[in-house]
Amino acid sequence: MIWVKICGITNIEDAKSISELGVDAMGFVLSADSPRRVEIITAYRIIEALRIGENKISMVGVFVNEEIRRVLNDYRSLRLDYIQLSGDEDRDYLKDLKEKARDIKIIKSIRIKNKSESCRAKINKKVDKLKEYADFILMDSYRKGFYGGTGVSFNWDIIKDYDREIPVILSGGLDAENVRQAVDIVKPFGVDASSKLEIYPGKKDIDKVTKFINVLK
Repeated sequence: MIWVKICGITNIEDAKSISELGVDAMGFVLSADSPRRVEIITAYRIIEALRIGENKISMVGVFVNEEIRRVLNDYRSLRLDYIQLSGDEDRDYLKDLKEKARDIKIIKSIRIKNKSESCRAKINKKVDKLKEYADFILMDSYRKGFYGGTGVSFNWDIIKDYDREIPVILSGGLDAENVRQAVDIVKPFGVDASSKLEIYPGKKDIDKVTKFINVLK
């Protein structure tokens, strides 16, 4: 069964509703210039509320080109399960992060331009540089000036049947209408959705989230 993450959670109402739908993880944008960004105190209150009882949902903190000290502080304060790095962080950044927190699990995002399948070699080269320290690679759509949340899909054939000895999470413009096709082409470990499942930035459409998860589960 595919791993499902819903990202861009900003309020407790959405979080509680989504937690009842069988998702595996929720993402909280803790840095970057994004309408989905949440302050750490808000994220803390949501996460603590979700941890009551037997809730097994993983909590993911999303960062973009953030100072490592800040990432580690938030990771420990919120007791996050994963750190998602969605900026221009390189191999040395990941190495430094792992050396400072050996138990940390890193999801590293790379952005893919909507070009031909010939760019797969470049993607492979980038993944090979990162996979020593990244636990997962998240593949998202490229849009100049944006680090995620574009609501646009890329050409999935570029990474058809992708297998690079590291679990891949597919992102970028996914919703109930296209996610099954995307999964069948890429065969990823998991999927990550946000902007296409919203009423407006930061507010999830629970009907859309429900349909999205039902398609997958």
